[in-house]
Order: sequence, then C-alpha cells, then structure tokens
Amino acid sequence: MPLPTASAHDDPASPAFPTGTTLAPDLLSELPHDAAFALWQVLRCVELWTAEPEGARREVFDRAYMERWERSLLTGPLEPEARFPLAVVVSELAAATAGGGRLPWACVCVADWALGRGARRAGLAFAEAAARTAPQQPRYAWLAGRLLRGHGNARDGERWLRRAHRLAVVQRDWETQARSLTSLGNVCLETGRYPEARGYHSRALRISRRFRLREQEAMALHDLFVIASVEGSRGEAERYARGALEAYGPFDRRIPALAHDLAYSWMEQGYFARALSLFSALRPYFSRPNEELRMVASAGRAAAFGGDRVRFDALRADAEELVPRLETSETLAASLLDLAWGAVALRAWETATELATRAGEVARSRSESDTVVFADLVIAAAERKDASEIDRVSPVRITAGAGGEQLAEDFVATLDRARARAGAA
Repeated sequence: MPLPTASAHDDPASPAFPTGTTLAPDLLSELPHDAAFALWQVLRCVELWTAEPEGARREVFDRAYMERWERSLLTGPLEPEARFPLAVVVSELAAATAGGGRLPWACVCVADWALGRGARRAGLAFAEAAARTAPQQPRYAWLAGRLLRGHGNARDGERWLRRAHRLAVVQRDWETQARSLTSLGNVCLETGRYPEARGYHSRALRISRRFRLREQEAMALHDLFVIASVEGSRGEAERYARGALEAYGPFDRRIPALAHDLAYSWMEQGYFARALSLFSALRPYFSRPNEELRMVASAGRAAAFGGDRVRFDALRADAEELVPRLETSETLAASLLDLAWGAVALRAWETATELATRAGEVARSRSESDTVVFADLVIAAAERKDASEIDRVSPVRITAGAGGEQLAEDFVATLDRARARAGAA
C-alpha cells in the first residue's frame, strides 16, 4: 500500500523534514521485503506526524485512507507480533486524539519484535519513535537510551538518557531518575570516564536510599563496586559488593552477574583459584548468550593465568560457539580481550593476536576506549613475545585474606541456595 499523502513536510528538502535512520538503505535490508517496507512506511509516518505542531496533527493524514491501511495491515501476511502493533500505530496517527499511551507502547512492541528478528536499525528507530511520540514521558526516553547504548550507539544513547533524567527531575519520578543516572554512569564507565561514572552512581544511590528504591539501591552499589574495582580500591570494592548482595537479597536474578563481577575483580588482582571456583559455581546460571559469553571468557582467562591450557582451550571453544548467537555486541569486545590475555599468559602468541585484533575492532565500533587501548597492548605484547605484564601478577596472591575468603563463601552459599530453591520448584 503506498504511503499516504501528507503535508508539505513530505519534501525532504524542507528543513522541518525529520532526519535519522528511517531512510537509510540498511533499514530496508534487515528484514524480508514486505515486512521491511511496511515498517519503513509506518516509521516515516510517525516521523512526519511528530514533526508537526500538536494542534496541526489532525490534518497530517487522510483519515479514510489510514483506516483502509489499518485494515490491510490487520489482514496482511506479517507475523501477528508485528502487524497488530503496526495497525495500532496507524490507527492512532489517524485519530484526532493520537499521542496517548497506545501510540508509544505500540512503537515499543514493534521495536521489540524487530530486535528479536535481528533487525537492529529498525528496532532502535521504533524505540526512538516511541520516545518522540511521548516527549514528556521520561520512561520512554530512558528505554530508547538504554537500547541504543546496549546496541553500540553510546552517543545517541547518552543523549536520550540525559533527556530522560531531565524529564524525571521535573516530574519528580524518582525511580526513572535513579535508572537514568545508573545508565548514564554505565555509559561513562564503558567510555573510560570513571570520575563521571562514580558521580552518577553515587547520586543514584542517594536517591534510591532516600526513596527506599531497594532494587535501584542494589544496582547502584553493584556499579560502584565495579568502579572501585577498576580504580584498584579493593577494600572499598568488597564493601560495595557485600552491600549489593544484601540489597539484592538471596534470590534476586542479578546475584549471578554480581558474583561474576566479583570473581572477575579477584582474577585481576591475582586470586585465580578463588575466582575460578566462583566462575565454576556460576556456569549453570547463565542462559542468555551475551551473559554466558562473558562468564565463559572470564573463566578462560582465569584458567590460563593459573596455567591450565586444557581448560582454557575448552572454554575458548565454548566462547566461539556462543558468538554467533549474541543478541548484541555489548559483551563481545571485553570477552575477546579476556581470552586474548589468557593466550598471552600461555604464550600462545598467534591466538593472542587474533583475539585481540577482533576485540579492538568491536571496541572501536562501540567507542569502548579502554578496551581498544588494552587490545593494542596485547597485540604489541604478542608481537614481542613478551608476557611480562602477566608475570607481574604473583601467584603468591592466590592465598588471600580472611575477608575476601568469607565473601567468596557467602556468594557460593547464596548461589547454592538459589539453585536448590529453583530445583525444588
């Protein structure tokens, strides 16, 4: 069905014509032709509609035409998860009161369907469309920012997250304030801006505690633990880890992710045995490919640093099997880099170069500056056949203080209780 006649803004030369990813050829190449063209038509109409002043939107499209289009979508060949929300979008655009809760939510449903089919650009475009059709709703802006960040567009993701935070402040939406600050802190952490990251997460923690947002408090403590670990503040990091464990509670689904980050921190400090034991306890908890890849690569690095070549090779093979199944590239660069460091520790120089090169390429595409730097270091070390960076981590540190050992035991016990509970259910 052809695109309906719209206003003068249909002219791409008009300064008011919305720009973005909508007209990019890649958007049409991600899906079969019929589905891609339907999404493109609807998305362009949404952008035309949002470009008009609110009082003029009634006249943007011919209502009778839009009603016929809605019926054709409802009876068309697209999957129900796509055709029904697309029909809702068209219906809402035609209605005199369009712009309520149904329109942005229908855009989110299309985004979810597209991302689930691997159509990244289409999915992200509809996520942004949802935020534009509800410009005063901070939660849609936060969702758009989180999805953009997760799919490698940190710059636009940060822009939407900042907007979400501003709107949440004005509307005194404390939960979205905390979520936006946490997400902004994670953008800064990924791009190496550690003082900014600490500031955002500290503000999120204060808001969460003030308004008793237990889930957000736990997430802020978790992220502050990661920052303290990166900065080398071991005692502070372990205090944040214990605080996050207590705030999450024993059966929260995020406990495995926190345990992984703690094990990773110990591995970087040289406590390989302790880290590997926790990685081993974690393996059954990760079913999503992105999360499982991160854990497998971390365990591979710990095994390599401990001198176990057989286990490293097995875990690397597991990691390579997971790569084609990834939902996003969010964990790929860091995972490849961990395996590259492991290869350096084992003096497998060609493997180290190959893994680090791949890690650097992914990191550059995502603006992950720290990962780029470390990938280049691995490549240089492999070229020189120099493992001195690894050798400086003394194996004596495998024997650790009582505080860390107790924390490790508490995490393993928590994981065991959660597993026993799941088995009983």
